[in-house]
This record gives sequence, C-alpha cells and structure tokens, in this order.
Amino acid sequence: MKKFTKLAMAAAVISATSFGAAATPVTELFFSQNAGFSNPTTDVSLTTGFFGNQIFSTTNPVADPSGTFARMQWTTGPGTDFPGTSSITVGGYNNVTSQVPSSTFGLDTNSNGQWNEGEVAIISHLQQHNEVVGGLFPNPLWIADVVANLRIFSDLGHTSNIHSELGSTTRINFWETSNLVDGVTGLCNSPNPLGSQCDDIYTVLTATFAPTFFSYNGDNYELQFSLIPGTGTLVQPFGSDSIRVFTAENQDSEIFVGMSWRVVPEPGSLALAGLGLTALAALRRRKNTSV
Repeated sequence: MKKFTKLAMAAAVISATSFGAAATPVTELFFSQNAGFSNPTTDVSLTTGFFGNQIFSTTNPVADPSGTFARMQWTTGPGTDFPGTSSITVGGYNNVTSQVPSSTFGLDTNSNGQWNEGEVAIISHLQQHNEVVGGLFPNPLWIADVVANLRIFSDLGHTSNIHSELGSTTRINFWETSNLVDGVTGLCNSPNPLGSQCDDIYTVLTATFAPTFFSYNGDNYELQFSLIPGTGTLVQPFGSDSIRVFTAENQDSEIFVGMSWRVVPEPGSLALAGLGLTALAALRRRKNTSV
C-alpha cells in the first residue's frame, strides 16, 4: 500500500512539474501577411472578342512575394452590349493596418484591440470589381495561384520574427457568367444565390485550410485559417476538394482570410497529467474500500 501511494504521488508531482517546466505562453501575438497572384493563365486563343484585353501584369506594390501581381483585370471586346472592365485584387494586412481583431466581424471578443488566443484576425483579402458583360465565355476564364508570405512576431514593432510561412500557394479559378441568355438580360445558366443580375463564381481549390504549427520559448502553437465572406459574397463548400465563392454582379465584392491561434499542450504533459490523476483516483478508491 505504501509503495502504491508513493507511485501515485510521484506521478502527480511529475505531471505538475512538467507543466511548469515550459515558459509561460504568450497572451498576444502579432503578424504580417503579403500576398499576390502568380502563374495566371487563360485561353491563349482569345485574341479577339469579349476578352481580347486580359491584363495580368499589375505589379505587386510591396514586391512581396517577389514576382507576383496585385491585380488582374479583363475588358470586354468591341461591339458588346455591356462594355466594361472587371478586376480582382489581392492584398494582405498586418496587425496595425487591419486593426486586428477586426471589429467589422465582431471578432475581438474581449474588445481590447489585441490579437489574443482564439480571436480571429483578418490577414488578407480578395476584392472583385464586377462589371456586367454580355455574351458566352470560355470558362474558367482564368486560373491563378495566390501566393502568400505570412510572418508571426512576438512584438508590436515586428522586430522579433518567431515563425514564417513563405510561399504558401492556393489555386483559384474564376468563372465569368453570362448575363444574357436567349436574348434576355438577367437569365443565368448557373446558380445565382445572391440574386444579382448573374452572380460570378470563383472557386478556391482546397476544401479546408489546414492548420499549421510552430514552437516558441518551449510552448507549441497552432494557427487556424478560414474564409470569411464580406460585402456581396457567399461562401459554400463545393464537392470534397474546393470552396465556391459567389460574387454579386455589377458590385464591388470582398472575401477575407481569417487566422486564429491557440496554445497546444505537449502530448507528454497531457499523458503525465492523466497518469497522475488516474493514480490519485485509484488511491482514493483503495482508501474508500479499505474503510
């Protein structure tokens, strides 16, 4: 009995001291993310007609990631009923410029203006300027990679970079829907859940944004990501391997990427804690049965 008691107490003490061995986890983190388009492709046979003027060369103003574009635009060809230029722009934020957590989405749960554990920060956005165009289109109209450079810091001044994820890539394809079916404006050959003249659609070719992990000062952290619809957008899962985003016609629409973080307990610490609790529970049962 004494031996069992000693073992139980030892397990409990080891589990308690194992939690205290690591440094105290941080309560606030800081970040920056820059993003741009890369490897844009379209139907190279479209030298005339509705999309004879597709421009994919608007240089990323922050030059990070290098070699990427900040905006892509496409202009209707001559002779159409709906001349205009549509575009889509990608950009990133940091904990200062995005005023994270974003009060726009009610994500600053304790209203202290900090990015604390469990709170969602807005780290990047896609903004579409959507003009009404007529005709039938080769779809997807374009395919491009969104390349992002994410950096996590321990200080507001971004002098201590504790984690980086550089060159992460998400592929997007974009469908320009027809706004003219059988000579009638506003009839759509595709889903139109936003009820605009004809919703455009782009598809993010990933079903989920996988979490990532890093260590800092002896503690483990997890980053989690999500798509957040903004004005004029609707996000829906699409099959098993993609997410479909609907954008309202003839309107500026936005979608955001959100990120949250949490401290992840060490598996060994959890195991030791469980061992200690189990041993103490067993000891208590033995004492009760011996009375």
